[in-house]
Amino acid sequence: MQLKKSLFFLVVLVLVIGMVVPVAAQDAVYPELPDLEGREIVVAVENLYTPFQFENPNTGEVMGYEYDMLDEICHRINCTLDFQTISFDALIAAVGDGAYDMGITGISIIEERKSIVDFSDPYINLDQFLLVRADEDRFTSIDEMAALDDTILGVQAGTAGFFVTDGYPEDRRVVFDEFGLLVAALMAGEIDALPADASAAAGFVGATGDAVKLVGEPLSRDEFGIIFPLGSDLVEPFNAAIASITADGFLDYLYYKWFFDYNAATGELYAGMPDLGGQEIVMAVENLYTPFQFEDPATGEVIGYEYDMLAEICARINCTLDYQTISFDALIAAVGDGAYDAGITGISIIEERKSIVDFSDPYINLDQFLLVRDNEDRFSSLDEMAALDDTILGVQAGTAGFFVTDGFPEDRRVVFDEFGLLVAALLAGEIDALPADASAAAGFVSTTGQSVKLVGDPISRDEFGVIFPIGSDLVDSFNAAIASIHADGYLDYLYNKWFFDYVPAQ
Repeated sequence: MQLKKSLFFLVVLVLVIGMVVPVAAQDAVYPELPDLEGREIVVAVENLYTPFQFENPNTGEVMGYEYDMLDEICHRINCTLDFQTISFDALIAAVGDGAYDMGITGISIIEERKSIVDFSDPYINLDQFLLVRADEDRFTSIDEMAALDDTILGVQAGTAGFFVTDGYPEDRRVVFDEFGLLVAALMAGEIDALPADASAAAGFVGATGDAVKLVGEPLSRDEFGIIFPLGSDLVEPFNAAIASITADGFLDYLYYKWFFDYNAATGELYAGMPDLGGQEIVMAVENLYTPFQFEDPATGEVIGYEYDMLAEICARINCTLDYQTISFDALIAAVGDGAYDAGITGISIIEERKSIVDFSDPYINLDQFLLVRDNEDRFSSLDEMAALDDTILGVQAGTAGFFVTDGFPEDRRVVFDEFGLLVAALLAGEIDALPADASAAAGFVSTTGQSVKLVGDPISRDEFGVIFPIGSDLVDSFNAAIASIHADGYLDYLYNKWFFDYVPAQ
């Protein structure tokens, strides 16, 4: 349902309810999080632990779960990152000595380390198993392996695997300084097993062409944390950010990205996706529909669910976006006429529109309800409302709400051109209800100081899609990307970000 929350609407609300609330300094989406005011943080890293942090074998670019996580954290709490490389065996002590502001590289939270550094709360939990060659059939546990006098266990100094295998016979436990050398020794037959976390091991299995495998039950539970010098004032802000990215699903999305979507054998992310070769796509938008696409009232920056979604889609299928603004009432026809390559602005997938444009598969489903004044108690459904002769329904022309209320008495259904005027009419008592989707309506409830509410059961199911000129060759590529961001949880994260984390300015 195209619900247009225009700048005019914002002005009307200020006049009607007289409410102005200061906007957060760092990020309109996460105003409750600490603000580090752009502080630079020097981070010690190793870049040798796929998929957490490593150099892409094809490009040499440093990448991984932890880089993505720290970028998101600093986006939320307003900091900048200066990464500096150091070997893992020196990293923890160097952070403890204050040579760096913090460190990260798959560092397990272990009691012995807490006298040297402070840990953040865990950002991932990983079981550890024995990683062995694919043809290994002599043992499936550390005890069975220890009982065989001719077996050699390899471990990396200072890691969780080093500590959890401390009881293994020392004359048959070989300590390595780098994990890469440890895996190479396993492949060469110099050692018979090594401890590895299950998720990261999936990368090694792929990278070695299934020449290695995991066996048996977990050796231990392993939690990773960021490390800081003892007493660091960064611990609390980072813990707040970790709680935030855990709660809204960002970490779930990262897990799927780096442990399933990334192929360690080829160094490719989203290898099965179409590649548009950097094609520029001219995208028609309106920028008047919070929280899908709109101007941040504090900065004027255009932001929202659909901008984030399209950026992620183009990252996966290799395209670039040229956004051009057009009013909603002209947008669909203009895309249908080929004036733009595609269009998006909360456009409901409706049969009547399919003769004008092609739709992508849905990227969100939104139930529609009746939005009424907070003191409304005469009706809670469209039928009950229609049965009352003195009620007036407002709708916006060309929207899903216009179509799904088509059976309402026409002499009591008033059509508006702008959503801002529609809500203002509801607040002023000129209409008694309007159709609105539940998620977006939460923003209207907030911005009107609880002066409106949703009532009853859904009027209809509402699905949004990207639109294209009929016959466009972009449809299949976008559908593949939409399926991908559905499957790995990216859209779940976006939903939480824009419908729960983001609080519309009042």
